[in-house]
Amino acid sequence: MTSTGLHRESMGEKTTFNALDNARVSFDQVWLPPDALLSKLCNVRPRAFPDGSWKAEYTFAGQRPPSFVQIAQRLLSGRLCISDSAIAYVEGVLRVTRKYAESRMVWVDKERKMPLAELPYMKKVLHSVEVGLNVHKAFLLILQKEFAEAIESSQDLSRALVTRIAAAKVEAVEFAIKSLALMRRDVGSFSLMASSPFGSNNDILLCCRFAEGDSRVLQQMLTRDLVKKHSKFPAVARLLWRVLKAWLSGALHSPAKLQYLRDQQLLRLLWDLAREYRKCLQKGMTKAEAETEAWIQAELVYDVAKTHAQQLIHSTVKQQCGRSKDTLRFMDMCISDCEARHV
Repeated sequence: MTSTGLHRESMGEKTTFNALDNARVSFDQVWLPPDALLSKLCNVRPRAFPDGSWKAEYTFAGQRPPSFVQIAQRLLSGRLCISDSAIAYVEGVLRVTRKYAESRMVWVDKERKMPLAELPYMKKVLHSVEVGLNVHKAFLLILQKEFAEAIESSQDLSRALVTRIAAAKVEAVEFAIKSLALMRRDVGSFSLMASSPFGSNNDILLCCRFAEGDSRVLQQMLTRDLVKKHSKFPAVARLLWRVLKAWLSGALHSPAKLQYLRDQQLLRLLWDLAREYRKCLQKGMTKAEAETEAWIQAELVYDVAKTHAQQLIHSTVKQQCGRSKDTLRFMDMCISDCEARHV
């Protein structure tokens, strides 16, 4: 495939999965005639502005396409598949790791042996991974049901469902990566063996972080939506009152702590954004430049996204499936996770 203005180049060898996208194609001053475009459903048309500038605009060809086309374009089904695959992968690793740990006898003193799986630290790791799997699987089943109903009825997906799908994609993959690291760390020399479920194959989870929407970008989307909802003073005042009321009512020691942490972090982020925005304006930046710079400099963007996503998962499963030992333990895990900084 050679043509004037068309350039192809290799992106270089990857550590694994070299069969995936591994090349870069670029166009330099190439004009494509309208009849060469794949425009059965949509077109790209120029839109002119009074100042002489213009931009490309995405328009539907003929009637509005069915919902499943729009959903496919937004990568939502792919995000659900990646979330489900990551959880299924960890479930298989847990099964093999538990079987090994239950049969591996270790000395605890000069006269006694016990299974590795019964040692407190290993028992806690295996239980935490199992709890996380149960909650994430329940959450994904809820989303898949709502997603299927929307497609079958040709309805547009609600923004709330799109947000929860993004949360599932981010958190399922992060949970999988963290769980593998914990099991590999504590299972001993078994993690180095070719017969173990650990090794270079685990790199597929790193690919999941940036497939169907980079996890960092999705986290920014989650936080931006929250910030947008609280862009007016009345919304900020309600948020402040909610945080204060939760603190006075003892939310720090109740099941509402996860939502309290999310609201508290969001309030701090809004303050940081406003303060940085004013500083940028004082430096002579335009409003658009000041907004961008404030967002770049904000340190709590990913902390808020993490807490918000985990709060969505916990509250959805608790509401749909009821309160259980797993939801309580999962909330404790999330609180411990969210109180740490995620940079």
